[in-house]
Amino acid sequence: MRRVIALFFSVVGLCAATETGKVVSVAADGWAKIVHADGSTNFVRRFSEGDRKVGWVGRTVRYEVVTEATETQARGIVSAEAEELRQAAEVTDSLRRETADKGRMVTRMPNELMPNMALWDQSGRLVMKKDFLGHPLALNFIFTSCRSARMCPASSTCMKQLGDALAKLPGAAEVRLLTITFDPETDTPGVLRAYADGYGIDHARHRFLTGDSGQIKDLMRHYGIQTLRDDGTIVHNAALIVISPEGRIAYRSEGPSFDAEDISARLLKLSGTAGTKAR
Repeated sequence: MRRVIALFFSVVGLCAATETGKVVSVAADGWAKIVHADGSTNFVRRFSEGDRKVGWVGRTVRYEVVTEATETQARGIVSAEAEELRQAAEVTDSLRRETADKGRMVTRMPNELMPNMALWDQSGRLVMKKDFLGHPLALNFIFTSCRSARMCPASSTCMKQLGDALAKLPGAAEVRLLTITFDPETDTPGVLRAYADGYGIDHARHRFLTGDSGQIKDLMRHYGIQTLRDDGTIVHNAALIVISPEGRIAYRSEGPSFDAEDISARLLKLSGTAGTKAR
């Protein structure tokens, strides 16, 4: 994929390279000051609107340097923090072994525990399974460049409606919503931030996650999500998974769309059981 991106940039007259550095500051107009990883060079790159809202300041990141005419941009920005990468790699390896051990019977059934994960949200924070334990959770999968209005856009619209319904319900403050991309090479935290803003998402309740493609593929298998790349897009099924505060799968709704009122009622009912946390 990196080679494809590089070829694309060369065809349209752009220059691209991969760099790593620590973000010192990001101005309102998108210009960012970055210190090179070896500490020898300070330079400026323009961040997209989505990446300006991600908490990259003070953090080490990896990105594609794209130069067009006289303007240089940082695209595809992801975390390069050593400890975060270590934690994510540890979970990825563990989940890979677990997936292999399950063989054909990978998809998790009702009352089974949700799999572990270590992915980055739309604020650039590393998020793990333990961060959701103690909260009723509704989870789905999308990719932001989906062209079928009846699939990912419909699913995201329903998630927005679910968030709005929960906001009106007393006792629903502990409920969390989670969307995982299955196109992590494109859907970086900054891209997910812009996508979520486009739907008016409540970022405090609803997390959009991206990260290692291998880990995400295993998560999809555990949640019964299948994809096929065809004609420049991703063909896939869709489902909404409701998870209890103990981390157990409680309900599954097939298809991209669902009844927000019904799901909010299920989540609110589960919130009364928020006690013991499964590890």
